[in-house]
Amino acid sequence: MKKRLLPLALVLTLFSPSAVLMMRAEGEAPAHKEGDKAVSKEPETELGKVMEDLSRSWRKLRKQAADAASNASSIELVAAIGAATEKAATLQPDKTKDLPEADRAKYVEGYKTKMKEFTTKLASLTAAFKANDNTAAQALIKELGQMQREGHKEYKRPDK
Repeated sequence: MKKRLLPLALVLTLFSPSAVLMMRAEGEAPAHKEGDKAVSKEPETELGKVMEDLSRSWRKLRKQAADAASNASSIELVAAIGAATEKAATLQPDKTKDLPEADRAKYVEGYKTKMKEFTTKLASLTAAFKANDNTAAQALIKELGQMQREGHKEYKRPDK
């Protein structure tokens, strides 16, 4: 069988180079060069791992927030987000290393304050889901999303 595939591969290479790429073994991944962007970047810090977990729950929550039938699941997601937020509040942003020593304590304290504000809003979100007030829940999710964007601007190190 291999003897038959070789001439076929040679003919296909001459007439359609992309056909040879399709013949590649299924499990074989293409090699990436150093300049290529990685498809999924592993978080480099403990805070990055916590935020990645938080982000997964957050995306699910945003998708199902309007559906009253999913309120029980939404409450569980808010609890997971709250746990991740509390864990993140105990850690320091990686951007702290870029600051002068004199400014670090104030910066970290500001970060922790913002995380506590976020956690407080999550309690309101849980109450909205328990009351089956999905309209209010969606409004709170927008508010929390704005808080997240502002927090990332201030405390997240820019992507490379």
